[in-house]
Amino acid sequence: MTPDKVGAMGEKKNIDEHYQRVINHPYYYGYAKTGKTIYAYTKEEWGIGASSGGGDHNLIRSFYFSILLTILIALPASLFALAFGVILLFNLSIMGLVMVFFGLLFGLAVLQGYFNVTEEWRGRKARKRIGLPKPWWEADDDRAFEWFLKHPDPRIQMTLDYFPYSVKLRKEDESAANVTTNPVENAP
Repeated sequence: MTPDKVGAMGEKKNIDEHYQRVINHPYYYGYAKTGKTIYAYTKEEWGIGASSGGGDHNLIRSFYFSILLTILIALPASLFALAFGVILLFNLSIMGLVMVFFGLLFGLAVLQGYFNVTEEWRGRKARKRIGLPKPWWEADDDRAFEWFLKHPDPRIQMTLDYFPYSVKLRKEDESAANVTTNPVENAP
């Protein structure tokens, strides 16, 4: 086997390990609405959670906004489009098919709203049991790793399994693995 193939297989193994860490990581990290404290949330406690990506407050991730959007916009639009589409179908109009299609499409928005509301409701109950605030902003794994180094928590281990997206921790882990696997190359 050539060295290129060994490297490729090793990279595949590392990618698979990384995906397993991402899928199975026990905590998500976020900030409360005010303050700089980073909290660790389980998937159940996260609910619909913080805004994704940008780091600022996203109203769409709000419990009440999800309810209003579902009840006031998506549900009436879906019902109106379906009813109008069925009436037009009886007149054998092609527009009836279009309206039924959009009624079903808006029905998916109602379904998504229902899932958001129930997920956040369960998250609220889980957070309330242990006194956690709602995660308004997402904290990346590098910042959370640095926070928990300075403020240790007995539930959180400082490993890649708990911080799978941490670039700093991954570099430290790779350099430690490199030192142990290649002692001759690393000797002074």
